Amino acid sequence: MSRDYRIFHLFLFLLSSLLPVYINASPHPQRGGDRHRHGPVTTTTAAVVPQTTTLLNNGNGVVNPGVRTQSTTIIGDGNDSTTLIRNGGSATTSTTATKGPVITNSPSTGTGGGKRGLAYNDTSPSLDVFASSDITWVHDWSSSPGNAPSEFLFVPTLWSDKSPHSDNWDTLANGHQYLMSFNEPDIVGQANMQVGEAVAAYKLLMFPKRTGGVQIGAPSVSSGSGTNEAGIPMGTSWLGQFLDQCNDPNTCVADFVSGHWYGCPGGTCTVEADVTSFQNYVNDLISTAGGREVWIPEFQRYGDVDGQKSFLEATLPFLDKSAVVRYAYYMVAEGILTTNGQPNELGTAYAGV
Repeated sequence: MSRDYRIFHLFLFLLSSLLPVYINASPHPQRGGDRHRHGPVTTTTAAVVPQTTTLLNNGNGVVNPGVRTQSTTIIGDGNDSTTLIRNGGSATTSTTATKGPVITNSPSTGTGGGKRGLAYNDTSPSLDVFASSDITWVHDWSSSPGNAPSEFLFVPTLWSDKSPHSDNWDTLANGHQYLMSFNEPDIVGQANMQVGEAVAAYKLLMFPKRTGGVQIGAPSVSSGSGTNEAGIPMGTSWLGQFLDQCNDPNTCVADFVSGHWYGCPGGTCTVEADVTSFQNYVNDLISTAGGREVWIPEFQRYGDVDGQKSFLEATLPFLDKSAVVRYAYYMVAEGILTTNGQPNELGTAYAGV
C-alpha cells in the first residue's frame, strides 16, 4: 500500500470519527472574494467551535449578515462554557474605549435626519428608484460605487487588507469624505483579522488617507461576544481592543466606529425581543466608541414584511434621535427592499419614497 494511499485512508477515518457541527457561514454576495458585492448565495460551512465561543444575535447562532438561509443551527460542544444570549438580551461585551482623538456627535432629528442609507451590490436594482426619498448615502462593501447615482454620498470600504480588496485602494479611496475599513474582522468567514493584525494594516492603508478633512472608520464589527472558533474576540470586545491600540494621533486614529446587527433567523424572536436586542447593541456600540461617531451600515430583522415593518417603526425613530450618525438597512435586493426593481412595501416604509 502506497504512502499516499495510507494517508488518504487515515484522512477518511479521521473525518468519519468527527461529529459534524454546522454553522451558518454568513453567506454574503461575493465579488472577487468579497462576500457582499455579487449576487445572493447561500453557503453552509462545517466548523468545530471551541468552548469559549458565544453566539451572536439573541443567541440564535447567526454568525454574520447576508442573504442567509432562514434556519441556523446553534453550535457548541454541549458544555456549559458555550454562552447563549436569548430573547432580546444584549449580545455584547461592554468595553469603553476613550483613547485617541474623540469626535463629538451632534445627532440629527426628524425623518431620516440625514442618516439613512442603502446597502447594495452589483446585482441590486438601480438606486435611482430611491431618489427623492429619505436616503442620503450608500455603500457597497467596495471601493468603487458601481451603479450608485451621484446624488447620494458614496462611502468606499476597504473590505480587507488582502488582494483583490486592497488592489488600487490608494487611487480609488481618493476624493471621498468618509472611508470605512475592514468588514467584520471578528468573523472567520469575513475579513478574519486578529486585533493587532488589523491595527498594523489600518496604520498602513487607512491612516495615510486621513488628510484634508477625510474621516476614517474603525473596522466594522459584528454583534457577537466572547471569542470565535479562531480564538478572536468578537463584537464590541474586538472593537474596544482595536481602539485601545489605535490611539496615536501621529499613526493611528479612528474618527468613527461601525457595527452590524442581525435578528433571529426566520423571525423566530418576537419583534419586541429583536428591538430590545438591537437597541442594546447600539447602546453598547455607542459606549465603546468613547465619543466617536457611530455608524450602523448593516442591520436587518428577519421574518415577514409585517414583522420587519414593525421592527423599523420602532427602531428608526430610535436611530434618528440617537448618537448614531449613519445607518443602512440590509439591503437593496429583490424580495428585501425591492420587487421587480421598484421599492416594495418594506422599501417604501424604510426609505420614505
